[in-house]
Amino acid sequence: MGETDDKDTAPPTATEKGTVETPAAITEVQEPEPDAKETEKLLANSEEKTDDKETEKPTVEEKKKSSSENVNGTTNGEEIINIPDETSTETAKADDEKKPTDKPNKVQAEEREVKPKKVPAGEADGADNELLEKQDTEKEPKAVEAAAEEKPKRAGFFANLRLRNPFAKKQTDTAAADDTKTKPEEEENDEVTAEATDKKPDEETPATEATTKEEEAGVAAPKKGLLDALKVPLASIIPKRFKSGGGEGGEDDLELGKRPKNRAGLASMETLDDSLKDTETKDTVDKPAAAAANGTDSEALVKPDEKKDAEKGEDGEEPTPSKYPCWERFRTYKCSVDDIAIIAGIVIFLLLLALIIAFTFIGRGEPATAPVRDGKYIETVTSCGKVEGILEDGAFAFRGIPYAVPPVGPLRWKAAQPIENINYCWNDTLKAHNSTPVCWQFYADGKVDGSEDCLTLDVITPHVRYDNPLPVVVLIGAESFTGDSPGKLRPSTRYARARDVIFVRPNFRLNVFGFLALDQLTKSVHPPTSGNYGLSDIIAALKWIQLNIAHFGGDPKSVTLFGHRAGGSIVAALASSNKTSKLFARSWISSASSIFPGNPLADSEAENSAYLGRIKCEDAECLREKEDEDVLDAVPDTWRRIFPDLPTSEENATANHEWLVLDGHILQQHPADVWNTETGKIKYVVGSTIHESHSSKLYLKHTEWTPELVTKHINESKIGELGLTEEAIKRYNATYKGLVAMISDIRTVCPLYTLSQKLLTSQFYVVSQTGGELNIADVDSDIQAILGRYEPKTPEQRRYVSAIQQLFYHYVSHGEIKSELRRKLLDIGQDALPTYNSDNCDFWIKNDVVPRYARLD
Repeated sequence: MGETDDKDTAPPTATEKGTVETPAAITEVQEPEPDAKETEKLLANSEEKTDDKETEKPTVEEKKKSSSENVNGTTNGEEIINIPDETSTETAKADDEKKPTDKPNKVQAEEREVKPKKVPAGEADGADNELLEKQDTEKEPKAVEAAAEEKPKRAGFFANLRLRNPFAKKQTDTAAADDTKTKPEEEENDEVTAEATDKKPDEETPATEATTKEEEAGVAAPKKGLLDALKVPLASIIPKRFKSGGGEGGEDDLELGKRPKNRAGLASMETLDDSLKDTETKDTVDKPAAAAANGTDSEALVKPDEKKDAEKGEDGEEPTPSKYPCWERFRTYKCSVDDIAIIAGIVIFLLLLALIIAFTFIGRGEPATAPVRDGKYIETVTSCGKVEGILEDGAFAFRGIPYAVPPVGPLRWKAAQPIENINYCWNDTLKAHNSTPVCWQFYADGKVDGSEDCLTLDVITPHVRYDNPLPVVVLIGAESFTGDSPGKLRPSTRYARARDVIFVRPNFRLNVFGFLALDQLTKSVHPPTSGNYGLSDIIAALKWIQLNIAHFGGDPKSVTLFGHRAGGSIVAALASSNKTSKLFARSWISSASSIFPGNPLADSEAENSAYLGRIKCEDAECLREKEDEDVLDAVPDTWRRIFPDLPTSEENATANHEWLVLDGHILQQHPADVWNTETGKIKYVVGSTIHESHSSKLYLKHTEWTPELVTKHINESKIGELGLTEEAIKRYNATYKGLVAMISDIRTVCPLYTLSQKLLTSQFYVVSQTGGELNIADVDSDIQAILGRYEPKTPEQRRYVSAIQQLFYHYVSHGEIKSELRRKLLDIGQDALPTYNSDNCDFWIKNDVVPRYARLD
């Protein structure tokens, strides 16, 4: 092994590029044609030993050595220099014994008996171009080629598609040149020439360069371990341009996309090491001799080493890699099909790994959405224990959740106390499926109903989850301070789901249980105060919302107080209190009163002292021991709800009962004084309907409201006394609708208009879209449309519902009115337009009717 066989070759012919053309005669040996049996044996042997090569042909290295022999061989009178190793010496002796003297032109390699080696699949000749087994000298290459051409070939695209074997050994320059011999004879010389000429310094494989340097230094190549054997196939999986090391043992850059077409599988360690040794020995001995004789060809072969030496610095170190831009490197890279397949596989693997990590670690945390049990029950937690809600119309309802200590016994007529003692909590899970009793109150039909243990709330939520919290709307509904709460302001499960909001409706104390101010009650508590107990209930509910609403999917920083009628008056009062500065962010006030308490606590206590005579008590202890029904029966009739009408000549606005008081605790100063210095912390939307004062009591006063009856009714009021009847009829018309619009402006709409002018962060609206049997916009037209209970029957009414819902829910979600409608008076008919005409309000304000006769309750 490692010796060069003697062959008769023709002189090399220089091509235009300066390389050597090897005639076909070099590779052909004139021998007698073997018989058919020997040819079949040869074919069978060839197919067994090789996978990719069809015939055994002279390699490029043989051609190079043939050219060298023309110069260094015996034909020119010069001696061939051979550096044999142990294996090659033994082989040479065997060859000398078997070499025939009568045929000097025969290829001696075919006569040698070589020790059989294991060769990787896909290698035709082995690493050092040796024969694998002893072959008969009478077999001729032409016969082998003729027999191999009979082998069928695959046609089509996939016949030419070659995928790289990731476990193939990285071939050296010699092996790469040998592989090119698998092409037809007429294309071999051109490919060898092009590869020898165009090869750049950085194309030379690191393994070849390292071993050659070790040979030159006289150091034997060490045996390579398993890790070193695996480095080459692993490096060939993903071609990458790199620079490793420096000096004598460094590796040069591998140029992307430059690799042999055929790769062999892994052979045994002994075969790889021996092959590398023989190849390196040949390259070390034969290349200098061939270079000296072949002129341009040798110059092309030696050119990479010369360029490397020229590029090295004075210290002999490797030059620094060129600093090409990343885009330039990317453009010069040429990827093949197997490169794309490998990269795609890596990307898919990384994606799968990321998904596994996400499901493994993220999925172990707290679930984003609470599970639903039995398809209808859902559970969450509060500060007092677990609660279970029920599925209704696509949303979840939690009803009757306690938010404060029951105000019974010694806690009657005391401010609400949040649940901070475990004794007031529950064991296990609270089944919050059904509604709980409302607080004691008077209804419009005279009915009395309720309970004193009533401080609970309802929560309606589209889903119970902890991501993407939803805005919260707190419903404060009451027809008057004496009762009918929540009235029409009830939460809608369908609209909670459709609009992605959470509705919370707390029960709060009304009537004398919620707003009784007496000197005896003031002295019984510390700090001394009385009245406004209902306001303390709502404050406790707002604190509960801040603490617990996140467990229902709500955002505690986006809370809107939505009040209607007396509930709107309560919201306006709470907005002026310093006890609620961080409990809610905005408010929507519908059809509220604009007259707020102006008397100090002592004056209110003196006015309410008559109640003690009716209930027959003289101290707070007696009042707290009375039965619920006895407390309600003692309420004077003048304290009850009064239905609005035109102001009369005998009416005294200060004669009506004021439920809200300046208690010095919750309401420390008049709301009007607070609003005058309002800095814009809380935003307001204030509005009403054009026929807010409509009531069945007023409508049934006459069988039919004719123009004459309407004129008579106006003349008998304070309006007639002021001589404003003619002007009023001209503005409103002598009809029932005109009469109701006039009463609404005097009692509610225009007083709220004056109130909104004091609030720097307020928006004012009036609903003018009519409907129903009377074709009016009654007091509930706005809230019914907002909560989805308005029944539109015409296209105009459908447009109205859409307009007011967009206005309300945009305000709830974003905290502001649409920019084109901001700080303007809105008339909400078919659409919300900034076209409200305030001329009628200016008329009543000018004549001192508004706000003097504004509705109190």
